[in-house]
Amino acid sequence: MWHTCRSAFVHRFAVILGMSAAGCGPAAPKVVLDSPPEVPATWRSKKLFHTPNAYIYARDELAAGEADRWVREVHDYVARGYKGNLDKGVVLVMEPDDSPVAATLEEQFALETDPTIRPTAPRKNRAVAEVRERMAKEGIPEGPTIRGSTLPLPPSKLEQLGLSVRARWAVAAPSHELAILCAEDVGAAAFRKQRPDLTEEQARKAAHAASGMLAKPFEIARPDPVFWLWAQRQKDWSDDKKRDAIRERIRHTYRSNWLPIPKDEDLDW
Repeated sequence: MWHTCRSAFVHRFAVILGMSAAGCGPAAPKVVLDSPPEVPATWRSKKLFHTPNAYIYARDELAAGEADRWVREVHDYVARGYKGNLDKGVVLVMEPDDSPVAATLEEQFALETDPTIRPTAPRKNRAVAEVRERMAKEGIPEGPTIRGSTLPLPPSKLEQLGLSVRARWAVAAPSHELAILCAEDVGAAAFRKQRPDLTEEQARKAAHAASGMLAKPFEIARPDPVFWLWAQRQKDWSDDKKRDAIRERIRHTYRSNWLPIPKDEDLDW
């Protein structure tokens, strides 16, 4: 989730509070290719799974398969809607034991607004203070929200993380397990905001019971930054065409998951 649709995330999380979760069961990637010798076979505790659409670094084949599914969805979306091709990128599947790629809104904004990956700015640029205030108002804690989000990785950040891979795009995205963990933290805080009479223990029990559906905002948003990065690379597109394509992708994510479409004012693009 990029900061430019943070309001949409708040909207999505509120809607999810009243829904049940659905999803595919775990499975390995459909196709695993031989790895090029110049691409590292491991990164930290993760193994490389070379798929047709991405170099996926994950703890095991099931976590890699989960990422492979949503990357393939973006590939198909680009081919179907724009007659385009999604270049191969890098996916770091983040787990509960991993250190966060970004810990504060300031760090997240720095990644998302890096000019090397975002030449076109959104129509509305929300300040960190404004986003932080909105999240506080809704009872959404900063740390676990950022940790559970899918973040774009500029080349400089990828190198800083100790991974040297030549690719057109890169993201760090939560595994199902990390999405669940962050959802429980966010959900407990949101429940306490809605029901101040709840104890911390009661709120956490409620969030744990609903963790599957509370994780959905993190999980359904994972493909979107990959598309946004692709749209930003279309040099023959005008700025408005890029913005409109990103807006439509966000709407597509909501429609595909049977969620109410957010208002235009919640779509900064």
